[in-house]
This record gives sequence, structure tokens and C-alpha cells, in this order.
Amino acid sequence: MMSCDTFKYAIILGASVIAASADNSAGKLLYKQHCASCHGVIGDGNGPASVWLFPKPRNFSSGLFKLHSTPAGSLPTDQDLFETITRGMAGSSMPSFSYLSETDRLELVQYVKYLTAETNAEGKSINHFEQAKPSEPIQVPPEPPVTLQAITRGQEMYQKLQCNTCHGETGAGDGPSAPTLKDNWGIPLFPRDFNTGALRGGHSGKDLYLRIATGMAGTPMPPFGDDLIAPEDRWALVLYIQSLRRKDIEVNDILTPPDGNITVQRVRQIPSGPVDPGWERLESFRVPLNPLWPERDPIPAVTVHAVHDGRRIALHCSWRDPIVNGAPVRVQDFQDSLAVQFSLTGGIPFLGMGDAQNPVNIWQWKAGWQKDTDRQREDVDTTYASMHADTYFGGDPLYHTAHGAGNLNAAVVRNSPVEDANASGFGTFQSQSLANQNVGGKGVWRDGHWSVVLVRDLKTRDREDVRFTSAAAVPVAFAVWDGENRDRNGRKVISNWYQLRLGK
Repeated sequence: MMSCDTFKYAIILGASVIAASADNSAGKLLYKQHCASCHGVIGDGNGPASVWLFPKPRNFSSGLFKLHSTPAGSLPTDQDLFETITRGMAGSSMPSFSYLSETDRLELVQYVKYLTAETNAEGKSINHFEQAKPSEPIQVPPEPPVTLQAITRGQEMYQKLQCNTCHGETGAGDGPSAPTLKDNWGIPLFPRDFNTGALRGGHSGKDLYLRIATGMAGTPMPPFGDDLIAPEDRWALVLYIQSLRRKDIEVNDILTPPDGNITVQRVRQIPSGPVDPGWERLESFRVPLNPLWPERDPIPAVTVHAVHDGRRIALHCSWRDPIVNGAPVRVQDFQDSLAVQFSLTGGIPFLGMGDAQNPVNIWQWKAGWQKDTDRQREDVDTTYASMHADTYFGGDPLYHTAHGAGNLNAAVVRNSPVEDANASGFGTFQSQSLANQNVGGKGVWRDGHWSVVLVRDLKTRDREDVRFTSAAAVPVAFAVWDGENRDRNGRKVISNWYQLRLGK
């Protein structure tokens, strides 16, 4: 939430910045670094990353915003935009930007408002915020207690308003109309799964009350205002929807903890491997993960332990994964993976693999590479046991051209399941040379969980490697791929930025 002083500043800023934002303003620079890759330079939702994201990034020029506290058909308040930027949007690729200062987030609010314009028939640019009259937020009544009578009434309203047509009888998002739904731009859009899915705009009672009252502009979700449903019945519907949620589902609303710090604890001896019980005696950090593509039962979080012994640094990452997916042999199979990215400059880069001003160093582990290292990799002859195996040509470069060209990932025999790489923006991922591959590690699957350790010397001469010192924190972020959910490339679950601090 904004402080009183910040809110006063926002009011003053809002009166003047919409026009001024066309210049090289702070908001424009922030938007270019953190937002344009998804939302596009002109805010049309067609940034280079948009093809890999679902739901698609918002097209600001349309003037349609999903989240707002104002009546249906009106624009959001500055506070609404500020909260969306601060909190992110759970269940989508929109992360929390709580790591930016309040002033920076307010600058972004004003630049988004500047981009909310479209060209009319005369070729003139019309800004929606300049044309519209300000709307007051909807007054939300106090949340009532949960009672059997209220939930029963909510179930009646769920049927009466035909919520089941899209969201299904049990709220699983499988209603008869679900396969036909599209957004205003003709892109298929699945209804929310109340049982397990992340709820857009937050999970609190007030959040749901507003979503029902205002709808979600640009989507098939209509508003149910006071002309259709009384406030007490709307609250009853909220309570019923909340009752549909599976109690074992972890909810990631805001994607970064209050301080965003991960401390690298100094120890005398780093635990010997991924399942060493010594890790359990160390401080752990729960890092929430958010899917970039809708999937059933996504991995909600990764638990991180970080230690160093004065010579080496080790990150121990573990997450729930009931089914192992190792080296894929069939084209329809994919593998479990983990990646950790570090800022090379100390600044906060674009979350999608850095940017030109803030490149990143990436350590990536894959279950298939682990099987290679352990000499347990499946192949065609093991996947299809009854199939006749033709002659294998081993490492002959005439038949294994990628290996012959020196491609690290085509090595006939891998010595490490971890790749050391760099990137400076979306689509720039590049492996370091074989001579500079100095990150080791190991992954073990046990009792429905992966445990992976990544290890590197604290000191390095490689300019493309991240430096760890006690003098400054290093921004770090995590990504996990679940092969069973067909995750690959940009389809994955990701964390927000954290600050990795080396303990003395």
C-alpha cells in the first residue's frame, strides 16, 4: 500500500505526467527495462516475449483493464494500477514489482496511463484517461462470517447466475462453455479453476467481491453489479467460491517476501550432497513460483538453502514433484529442470533473462543431464524394449554433427549435469565455453521431491561469472520446469527477484 506522502505525490504526479511521459521520463525508461518485452514498446501487448506467455500481456491501448475497484466500464484508479504493479497478477506472467521503489512504481503508473491511447478514425491519438471522468471506487461492505446458511445461499447464486456454465459444477473450470471462450482479441481464454488455480487479482474476500461486481474487462467474465445481485448475495457467492478451493493448495499472491533476502550462511563444511541431512539443520527460504503458462497443479515453490565455507558457495534447491521426468526420448516427453539466474551488475535486470544494461549469469541443471552424468540415460532401445536397434555410430562427428561442432549440450559423455551460461535479454541465452564451465552439482529424486545442489568456487577469473562478496547483495531468481506438465523453454514456473547476501 502507498504511504500518505506517496499518495499525495501520486495525485500531483497524475495531473501532469500523462502528457510529459512522451519525453524520456523515468517512467519510460523503467517501462522499457521491465515491461516492454511483454507489453510491447507502445503498450500494444505484442512484446517479443508475448508469444511464449498465456494469458497474453495486456494491450493498454484498448483501455480495458482486468483489475480495478471502480464500477464496470470505467478505468482503474491510480491506486488500482499501483497495486497491480506492486502485487503482480497471480497465475499469469505478470510478476510483482515490489522490489522497485514506490516512486518508480508511481512513475510506471503514469507511463501506463500515457500508453492507454488509441487512434481514432481521423488519425488522432485519444488517451482514455484524459477523456474519461474519474470514477470513485466501489464501497465494499464488511466481510460477513462464514456460515452454512451463507455458503448454501452462495451455491444458489452460483447456479442462478449460471457461473457453472463456464466454471463448472464443482468450480474446476470445466463448464460446457469453457472450450468456446475467447477474449476481446479472439484468443482462447480458459475460465478460472476455483479448486486449484491462482485467482486473478488476489484471493481475499474483498478481491473476489470486486471481481464479481466489476467483471474482468476484455475477458468473457461479465460484471454482476447491484442491478443484478445484492451486496449480501455477492458476499455469499464469494464464500461459496472460497469453499470450493482445495485446502492443500498453496496460494502465491504476492511473489516476493517482505524483505526479499536470502542469506548465504557461512559453515565449516558444506553438506556432502543433495540428500545430506545436514541441510535440514540450516536456515531455509521458501521461494514462491508462478506459472508462465496455465497448467494443472503447478509447482508452487522451491525451498532454498544457501551456504559457503569461505572457498565455495552452494545452493540447495528442493521442490515437490511426484513424477520423475528424466532424459526425454520420445518427442512428446520433456524433462525436469532447474535454473538460477544472477545479476552481473548488481542492478535489478528484466526478469526474462536480463537486459542489455544488466546481463545475467545462469546456472541450469537438467534431470536428463543428471542421468547422463550418472550413466543411466534412457535411449530408444530402453524406451522401446522390443524394437530392433540399428548400428550406433558413437561420437563420430559425421553422424553427430552438433557434437562434432563442439556443442556443449551434445557431448557424448557429460561430466556435469549443470550448464554455466549467460544472457542479456529475451532470446540471448548462450552457453559459456567448455573451458569456463566451472559450476558443479547433482540432483536426486526421493519421496516425491527433487533435491538439487549447485556448487561453484567463490572466486572466479571469468568475467561472465557472477561475483559473490560480503560487501554487496546479488539479485537472484529461480525457475523450475516440470516435465510431466510438458514444461520446456519459456513454459515454466518462475520466482521474482531476491537478494542473495553473503554471510561473514
